[in-house]
Amino acid sequence: MVSIDLNVEPFIGEGTIVNSTTPTTPCPGMCFESGREFFEFCNRYAYMTGFELFVICSKIKKEYKDKGVSKVGIGELEARPHTMEMIRLKCKKGGVKSSVGSNVTGCNVFFYGKEKNGEFVVISCDLAHNHPLLPENSRMMVNYRSIDSATFDRVMINERAGVSVSRNFGTQLIEKGGFDNMTFNKKDLRNAIAVERRKTMFEKGDAVALEEYFKAQRDLNVDFYSSIERDEEGILKNAFWSDARSRGSCKYFGDVISFDTTFSSNRYRMPFAPFVGVNHHGRSIVFAGALISHEDTPSFVWVFEEWLKCMGKPPEGIITDQDKAIGRAISILFPGVPHRLCLWHMLQNASRNLGKLDEWKSIDTLIRTAVHDMLDPDEFDEAWCLVMDKYNQRKGWMLDAYDKRQQWAPAYNRGKFWAGMSSTQRSEGMNRTFKIHVNLDCGLTQFIKNYEFCMKIKAEEESKDNLDSIDKPPRLDVDKSVLAEYVLHKVYTNEMFDVVVNERKGLTHTNVTKTNALGSLVFYRADEKLTSPHWRKRFKSYVVKVDKVKGELSCSCQLFEFRGILCRHILKAMDVEDFQFIPEKYILDRWTKKVRSYESVRVSYYDPEETAMLAKAKELSQRHNYLKELAMRNEAAYNRY
Repeated sequence: MVSIDLNVEPFIGEGTIVNSTTPTTPCPGMCFESGREFFEFCNRYAYMTGFELFVICSKIKKEYKDKGVSKVGIGELEARPHTMEMIRLKCKKGGVKSSVGSNVTGCNVFFYGKEKNGEFVVISCDLAHNHPLLPENSRMMVNYRSIDSATFDRVMINERAGVSVSRNFGTQLIEKGGFDNMTFNKKDLRNAIAVERRKTMFEKGDAVALEEYFKAQRDLNVDFYSSIERDEEGILKNAFWSDARSRGSCKYFGDVISFDTTFSSNRYRMPFAPFVGVNHHGRSIVFAGALISHEDTPSFVWVFEEWLKCMGKPPEGIITDQDKAIGRAISILFPGVPHRLCLWHMLQNASRNLGKLDEWKSIDTLIRTAVHDMLDPDEFDEAWCLVMDKYNQRKGWMLDAYDKRQQWAPAYNRGKFWAGMSSTQRSEGMNRTFKIHVNLDCGLTQFIKNYEFCMKIKAEEESKDNLDSIDKPPRLDVDKSVLAEYVLHKVYTNEMFDVVVNERKGLTHTNVTKTNALGSLVFYRADEKLTSPHWRKRFKSYVVKVDKVKGELSCSCQLFEFRGILCRHILKAMDVEDFQFIPEKYILDRWTKKVRSYESVRVSYYDPEETAMLAKAKELSQRHNYLKELAMRNEAAYNRY
């Protein structure tokens, strides 16, 4: 094997083919293999000297002209240095001043090369500049700024992951060892990302591209569901989709959903409406997504129709904001399904409508007391009417909210299972997740890809929660004296077991007293000391019914009916009654850590062609890193690398 020292400059004589990687001074008679080597050599010299060049004139070879190559060609027909038989380069400061403040100095530096006898020869050149040279600033000049493909791939991965341009640039700055090693600036990076975004927006019509993308996903997995609605002119109106994993998860956790349209997702500002629920870890899970053009009843009717086609049945309960169009669509498509209005939005509206009153602080305290402490409908009605009468508010917002109380007040909804949800904040929480990864300037197809990237993150989070629930014991010591805690720590996920532990802790300030019995049915009064400042100690009482023979348990606080977790009042009564087991119906399957069928569904959250390219890029990167490590062993290996 011939050893080559890359640090030694070759001798340059007449007719010598110059190694284009070797820095040296141009002179007439130097020969190159092609116009490309000549072009690169001249620009490398300009970089090291501290100025920039541009092509002032050139001539394309006949063989390339016959193929259609031209100076205005695009792609393969674009004229490039290797297609030239003559190239004349000139210093960028050459020419005539065109305006006041122009940096043109009339510099005469040029390089003239021409093809002769199969070689590209330097015919003549002038190296005398009439302006200062700045070799220390060459890296900042436009000609020499560029982003290599490996760096750009890394940048786009970070961009899809929600990393800002500033942090993206900062990462590259640290990785490359400072500004002196950077071949681009922050503006270049921002422009490159913008160009890539525009490519996803304008390569095809968004609706057509979206339809093709959905088709590709169905080809990968037949259980991928999607639908697009167009208007009479063929313009996209609405879109609905759900992947196989999301459809599978809906069978287990789709009993209660939150539906919210507050997130505008793309350059068309089309509202994005995810269908969100609660999984067995008490975390938000997305069942489907929809893009809608108009927030009107026909649009929502279409979306809910697609939900029924996709999932096969309506939810058992749905929470939305106070949009009347959504309410009408629910009554049409989901008749009889309990529909709750977001409690958080109701309290926000209270502040918005009553906040200017002088007595607002007192009104706010009483409203929140009625909402959160009065869990019996009669108690709530009495407390709310008291506020209206005391502050002369039997009008406007307070009266309107009272008329709708059955749709939002906890007192009217505790008897129905809502998985602990009382607002659309789960949807809004998911929207915050999407905002990290979705830029409002992106097209529809790019938005769907970003959506699926978020879904991949959520799937990974759930997989980790599953592993933790099986592999790691509960973080808190189990109180084996409390039957429910001893039993449920074995079957419930860690997150839901924490809720059980919280109820057990409430036993320290809860006491039950037997008040009556009717056959096997025993009545208790549960007195709970409310956790408030000691100068305002208060007790609240609940009625607990226990039938040990029939295995029936109930409490007037209705926590189990609302959230599926046995309350502290029932736990105390079970202890008094000396229960030896928990009736099976009080161990909810949806909170257990058993394996569910959808967890094994392999969903393609990516473009298959893109994945193949990433696999190749990964292999090349691994090989490059291996060679780089070898090159760092000694100086000889470094020079050879």
